[in-house]
Amino acid sequence: MKRLFEPVHRLQSGFWWDYGIRVEQNYKGYYHWHQCCEFILVHEGEGTVVVGQKTFGIKRGMFFLFMPYQLHQVYAEVSPEKPYIRSIFYIDLLLVEECLRSFPSLSGRFEQVLIASSENHVYELDAPTVVTLEELYARYDASSRSGQAGKTEAIALLLIQLFCWLPQESLREDSAERKAKRPIRYAETVMRWIETHFAEENIMEQLAEITHLTPNYLSRIFRQETGSSITDYLIAKRIRKACWMLEMTVLAVEQIGQEIGYANTSYFIHLFKKETGMTPLKYRSSLH
Repeated sequence: MKRLFEPVHRLQSGFWWDYGIRVEQNYKGYYHWHQCCEFILVHEGEGTVVVGQKTFGIKRGMFFLFMPYQLHQVYAEVSPEKPYIRSIFYIDLLLVEECLRSFPSLSGRFEQVLIASSENHVYELDAPTVVTLEELYARYDASSRSGQAGKTEAIALLLIQLFCWLPQESLREDSAERKAKRPIRYAETVMRWIETHFAEENIMEQLAEITHLTPNYLSRIFRQETGSSITDYLIAKRIRKACWMLEMTVLAVEQIGQEIGYANTSYFIHLFKKETGMTPLKYRSSLH
């Protein structure tokens, strides 16, 4: 079963590594977030990544850095002829800081990434950089298989080389240059509107009016552009906001449900448990 909040239980010493994952069928992307940083290097594939109310294409050389608790979705269109191949590692923020502590320039760069944690850290690497990073990953994986890569020194070396090779600037889909290349997708219009109106009623009717499309046609376009439904995205935004309110406020569960658009408290609790694996009160108590 899917879980919006997906704790990475396999982290050992703050780090977990998965190299060259290949998927050829039944890839089901869904919205979720982690308690740690997630790094993805795409070796091959086609599809869409949704993060920060924007969509990015999947292709060889795309590099994604998802910050802790940043809502995102990766959807790949896969088949035996078109597999999705990527390498992923998860790392705890404290371990990143420890690994980069002796390298002020790189540490400062990562601190800037943390400061801009609400932004999207997406990189489109050129061919030489892709080859270099794939060689770096292959060497680290070989060390991992031999039992040497779990040490902090090896992880630090991986991070240092990675940050040295990544471009200084992430890919900004909202730049004037990129806007000139393509119009804003309907999905992005929908996600930006939901960002500030997610608690309202009659969401689909309002979106249809804004986009001048019928609800059914808008739903179809959204799925084509993101690989998921508007309803899934709306639920993800609402439950993510509920988690924040459970952590940062002392509001009652009933009031939180009403604040995010669920007047029926029983339904809110049921949906929250379905998406996170625990009730709102248990989620709140787990934070302390």
